[in-house]
Amino acid sequence: MTAQYSDTIIFEDKKYALIGKKGPELFNPEKFGIKATMMSTACYRGFYATYVLTRVNLLLDELTIMGTGDYPLLAGIKAKNEDDEAIYRKLNMVVPFSGLIRIAQGFIEEYYIHMGFQKATAYKTVFDITLENGKVLEVKDRSLECEEKRGAFKKKYTTSNISDRIDMAFSLDPNLDLE
Repeated sequence: MTAQYSDTIIFEDKKYALIGKKGPELFNPEKFGIKATMMSTACYRGFYATYVLTRVNLLLDELTIMGTGDYPLLAGIKAKNEDDEAIYRKLNMVVPFSGLIRIAQGFIEEYYIHMGFQKATAYKTVFDITLENGKVLEVKDRSLECEEKRGAFKKKYTTSNISDRIDMAFSLDPNLDLE
């Protein structure tokens, strides 16, 4: 198994990895008639995205996807085909997400898990952002908690049976390592 590509969130002009979420999918290709197919072992779901989170809205900015069938216009933008993938750029498409997203930067290699998505305790800077209809309600800095619990998730992961490890690794549930 392989670590997965994470989506990117641009927040306050900085790039963060999307490492957790509570709520519906931010983007579902099937809603647009695209059946995503695995891009590689590092992208089982078949797509990854870059979002921009402003004070006003959460926006889908860029989407790279591998799918079957034709690629429709998204927000009036035509996909560019590159290396068997479709890439949509400068979408500026509002995402009416309601829930919580966890974003992080400053990955600490020592806590790398070679499967699924990396967890909060493997990063130096971590924020939980609560949104309603794509608008920011609350930003909570969880960096200190992550530092205090550093290594706990990796220990739990390495001592669990393979089935539990797979479930934990591929989950974006933000409660896995901080709650």
